[in-house]
Amino acid sequence: MTARLYLDDPERLEFDTTVRAVRHVGGRPAVLLEATAFHPEGGGQPADRGDLGGVPVVDVLEVEGEILHLLDAAAPPAWPEGAVVHGRVDRARRRDLLQQHHGQHLLSAAFEAVLGASTVSFHLGAETCTIDLDAPVGRLDAAALRAVEARAGELVFRDLPVEVRDFTPAELAALPLRKEAMKGSRVVVVRDTAAPGGVVDASPCGGTHPGRTGEVGAIAILRASKWGGGARVEFVCGARVVRRLAEAESSLARAAEALRCSPGEVAAAAARAAEDLSARRKEAERLAAALADGEAERLAAGPAAAEAGGTVIRAVLVPPGGGAAAWLRGVAAGLTARGKVALLGAVEDGRGYLCFAKPKGTGVPPGAPMGDLLREAVAQLGGKGGGAPDLAQGGGPGGGKVEAALDAAVARLLLT
Repeated sequence: MTARLYLDDPERLEFDTTVRAVRHVGGRPAVLLEATAFHPEGGGQPADRGDLGGVPVVDVLEVEGEILHLLDAAAPPAWPEGAVVHGRVDRARRRDLLQQHHGQHLLSAAFEAVLGASTVSFHLGAETCTIDLDAPVGRLDAAALRAVEARAGELVFRDLPVEVRDFTPAELAALPLRKEAMKGSRVVVVRDTAAPGGVVDASPCGGTHPGRTGEVGAIAILRASKWGGGARVEFVCGARVVRRLAEAESSLARAAEALRCSPGEVAAAAARAAEDLSARRKEAERLAAALADGEAERLAAGPAAAEAGGTVIRAVLVPPGGGAAAWLRGVAAGLTARGKVALLGAVEDGRGYLCFAKPKGTGVPPGAPMGDLLREAVAQLGGKGGGAPDLAQGGGPGGGKVEAALDAAVARLLLT
């Protein structure tokens, strides 16, 4: 059994030990040691990184109680059994994971204290972390999240002592455990003489934790979202808070420059820009509809109306400024409003588009469902489409076959 140095002293990042065996996992050499300061992946905490004898450690796994150190090497190092190697854990990664993990404990305790919401599970990600709560997301409005964040921050800023060890059965029975221990008796306890029983939080855990809560640095809640019947809360701790703040400031500065305002005016300026964009979009849609209706008026009065006694309009159109599908639909709407059956096509960037429509009701022949007619025609373009009896659209890569597809559709329509 490998001695786990990280449990007793999470600050110990360098060590010397002997090699017990060199195996292979996934094509990589995996070293088994007498003792290790490398925390393996497990218990919600990602594995440490670092090196053994100068060879990078790319993963640390616990397999059937043994800790295997996977190396970034094509062949196993020439380490015989009993060889002494020097191990070094990546300090920055260990500090980051320690801050995120203990920050999660404090945040979960704060959610219970402030909202009575229990943590169901958690995940420590590379960029952000999450905890899943048994409370509905409707309870986690901005005010509630800020209150929980403030409570967790207070636990950090007070720099409370953290006790991490194996407790006796009698000691465990006296602790207000936030969750029951699944295996072992190792518990992380945050002490506070002002709290009931002198304990702020007590939770079974096999991960790395600081000696005092102040080492977490800071805790920031980013957002809450629905997760099953509960809620998922995204957060960051420690140095990640500083990094996120710098990124937010940079983004805010760029937004302010683009909106030609000060950073404090970005929200109002963005709202005004969104309103202006919405108004412009509506005006553009109105003009596009008017243009399409004008095209429908031209077609209804032009030579194309000669088909089937002026009832069927068959035409290949050129969309103004792109957007073939929307243009065909707009023109078709104008034609059906004038009592016409529209069999329209267009070619854009080599792709063919079709739109078939007829007035609703039974007063205008012919009566073939447009959806059926469209599916047959669009198949000639090598594409697909469909729709309702009164309106159908589709397209395919065969833009050069639009004319033939329309001719076949007219012939089919006139036979019904």
